[in-house]
Amino acid sequence: MTELKKIYCKSLDELPSLQRIKRELASHDRIRIDYDINSAFKYSDQFQEFIDKIRKEMNVEIRKGEFKELEFYNIYSLLSETDLEKISLQLELAVKDYRLTSEKLIEEFEAKYDHEFINCEKSIYDIREKLELDENKLSKNWSYRFHGGDVCFSNSKTGQVVDINLKFEGYYGVLDLWFFQVFMETTKNHNSLSLVFKENTPKLIQSLNFLEANGKIVLIRSELFDREKLIWNKEQIST
Repeated sequence: MTELKKIYCKSLDELPSLQRIKRELASHDRIRIDYDINSAFKYSDQFQEFIDKIRKEMNVEIRKGEFKELEFYNIYSLLSETDLEKISLQLELAVKDYRLTSEKLIEEFEAKYDHEFINCEKSIYDIREKLELDENKLSKNWSYRFHGGDVCFSNSKTGQVVDINLKFEGYYGVLDLWFFQVFMETTKNHNSLSLVFKENTPKLIQSLNFLEANGKIVLIRSELFDREKLIWNKEQIST
């Protein structure tokens, strides 16, 4: 599906019908209703009832935003229960692959440089000279770079990118949404799946919540930063 359909409205009379919205969402993952930031009609009960009716009658998530002189409502399509069950099977394979690949790369890095990321007494700066000497190469095809306290591995042969959050004390492959989407897009086995969620983060969140509800992924907390993220559940019973 194409990603975005914009509908600009100058008055209440120009608001699209519910039928048109449904039709547009059949071919777009997201549509956007735009209006001038100074429009008087945005304060009307009729306009708010219009937005509430979309939220109530359609399987969507609605988010409000603004940019310069423009305000808008993003209307994201969500998956049906049937499609959610189908896509969850593929998504679980992707989150599993992301965790296992992340762990493998971290293990290789720690073994090569005798460095433990969970050891607070060891700083990455202690091995900086060796990293520079290696020109940030983990192996023939894998290179790495550090950014914002995290590490990103890139494979020059396959194009795969594995960006890893390092803030969860030994858990690698936590589902930072941006990192995970890039992983799917650059991984051959998951590239087609990534298209389902392209530019539609609410749909990805919906699908991850489904996996969490079914015990396929679990929520873990970073004691260092008091944050929570999801990760593939290694402890689940195979069915």
